[in-house]
Amino acid sequence: MGFGIIEKIGNRLTLIDAGVIKFRDRDLQNILRRFPEELNSILESNEIESVAVESLFFSKNPQSVLKLAQFRGALLHYLLNRFERVFEYSPLEIKESLTGTGRGTKEQVNFMVKKLLGVRGEIKPLDISDALAVAITHSQRANYLN
Repeated sequence: MGFGIIEKIGNRLTLIDAGVIKFRDRDLQNILRRFPEELNSILESNEIESVAVESLFFSKNPQSVLKLAQFRGALLHYLLNRFERVFEYSPLEIKESLTGTGRGTKEQVNFMVKKLLGVRGEIKPLDISDALAVAITHSQRANYLN
């Protein structure tokens, strides 16, 4: 699971922290037990004002969708216990926000994330740039949301 933390001052975006939480265990119940401690560590070491996530998208594999939905439900429950609101953006909204088209590729999103945050090196894996893309999209739209 990728995560990205940015700061917006005026129109300037700054990368604060980003990474991937890896779950080596394939057992969903063990993952659900472990992810809160991983997130606590990240949240406690950063001042987080608001949280945004990518909305669920559909896959061709029903089992994958089911497991992702279960994990996502637990994640939202965890976040809603820490934050007043969790903002959600669809993959289409995120791609449009960063690339100007809802058909942008992950590589195009990655390129724009690096450009907007002034990152010179690589951002890998793409889970990290995807998470930062959610954060950037939220930073662009947060002023219009209540």
